[in-house]
Amino acid sequence: MRRLILFMLFLAAIAPTAAPAAEDLVRPEPRALLAEAFAARYDCTLSGVVEIETRKRGIRAVGRTVHVASKLIDDRLHTYARFQGPPHLRGMAFLGIEADDAESSDERFVYLPSLRRVRRVGGAHSSDSFLGTDLSYHDFERQRATSFAVLLAGGETVGSEPAWRLTARPHRPADHDRVDYLVALHDAAILSTHYYKRNEAEPYKSLQMPRAAMHGRGSCRIPGRVSVEDRQRRTRTDLRVHALEVDAPFEDSLFTMTSLETARRIPGMRRAR
Repeated sequence: MRRLILFMLFLAAIAPTAAPAAEDLVRPEPRALLAEAFAARYDCTLSGVVEIETRKRGIRAVGRTVHVASKLIDDRLHTYARFQGPPHLRGMAFLGIEADDAESSDERFVYLPSLRRVRRVGGAHSSDSFLGTDLSYHDFERQRATSFAVLLAGGETVGSEPAWRLTARPHRPADHDRVDYLVALHDAAILSTHYYKRNEAEPYKSLQMPRAAMHGRGSCRIPGRVSVEDRQRRTRTDLRVHALEVDAPFEDSLFTMTSLETARRIPGMRRAR
């Protein structure tokens, strides 16, 4: 009997331990977790080659290849993008500058090589389509937890990974009534985002950011792949990031009107595929 008890204790010691369910973990403070998730996604200096492909009814409708760089300057996110394809968009460049207060809209400018001039993207809303894709300006803009009221929070498991679903409503008027963010608990990576209309139980637009393609460095968590389903437009968009660099030493001058007017190349992107 003593040998049997010792053998059973040995088996218990070597048996794999199941990961704790999200409900068994300490409940995070929802607004603090949302703030951490936004910081991990947006408060990073980075660059990469972004390939965007939109399909409608299984047929390729829109394809884009864009070199993108972003940097926080004076606590405002600056984004610079230079289009590489298709041919009719090659040389087009985009500059986005985060507003300096919550009541103002972000500034957006586009350089049109055919006209050799810069145009301000005036009157554009954050929910407007980004060049005909399922992505919107909102998907590229920095988000802040202070812009939302967190309505609900609950634990979930994605694969074997504990996560927390945060349901948030924007303080300012928007096309969506609320957003669900599925946030990994151990590193605050945003794994999915779902947009809802008022009184609708199903999201009209969903973004999936799989863990397998997530890039992490320091506190940054950048999705290497984003799959977007827009049920209103009946389209799907796949976004893939190549040659991603985090904390690249970009000069502030890259994120200026001068760079935009000259369609300046992003350092390190010439040899990127």
